[in-house]
Amino acid sequence: MERRAVLKLVALAALSPRLNALETAAACSMHVGSVTPPASDYKLQFFTEDENKLVDQLMEMIIPADDHSPGAHVARASFFADQMIATSEEVTKTKWRSGLALIREQAQGSTLADVLIKSAENEENPKTELDHFFVLLKQTTVDGYYTSQIGIEKELEYTGNTYLARFPECTHPEHKA
Repeated sequence: MERRAVLKLVALAALSPRLNALETAAACSMHVGSVTPPASDYKLQFFTEDENKLVDQLMEMIIPADDHSPGAHVARASFFADQMIATSEEVTKTKWRSGLALIREQAQGSTLADVLIKSAENEENPKTELDHFFVLLKQTTVDGYYTSQIGIEKELEYTGNTYLARFPECTHPEHKA
């Protein structure tokens, strides 16, 4: 395995420790190049088309597009989730299947937005299966979005290793001597 591939695996594992994909990914041979294939080439590995559509909608509600940057849909966070879950243990796969079924069930008498708001109410202290699933969904959304090119470059405005001839001064008045 090449050094770049190992570095990608280490970074991915550090960014998503709960999904335990490192062991599976280390056993796989990775090609050098883009970690995420183009959207048109991506084939779902875990989600069905309907599940992916639902996950994509939920993730876009968690990180919507705004005037600063695109949201989770354009960043293809649902594809990130699909890849991570497909390489995870069965217990993780079961949590996702049952969580999505629970979301669908709850949304029958309401809207997806209402179900998401209700499940987010106990985010700090989840009590129900729906609450626990929301925490998992939100963490995966954040991981997928902020490890995407859109999340890194557009949202966080990271430009890479840029040479600074001079370090910019702090402009906060309370920090001036």
